[in-house]
Amino acid sequence: MKTERQKQIQKNVQEVRTKIRKANNCFVWCMLDGQDVGQYFKTSKTEVLFWVRKYFRDNGKDDYCDFENLNNTVVLRDDGDLYIN
Repeated sequence: MKTERQKQIQKNVQEVRTKIRKANNCFVWCMLDGQDVGQYFKTSKTEVLFWVRKYFRDNGKDDYCDFENLNNTVVLRDDGDLYIN
């Protein structure tokens, strides 16, 4: 039987995957100077999905991981582009 936390994690995982699938283009933020000055770089849905799945696999059992925050970090804009900060 799944705990409430496991159900919430699964919900957040599904929401992130849905955003990725719906996206037209994907962009990830890269900090260049260590003080939040950087650039968005275009990447593929495959790459984003790979790294998100890896993150969930590696951290899914840790209590300190904030999967809701990850869901808020992956933003699908109205124009269909996905931005990850």
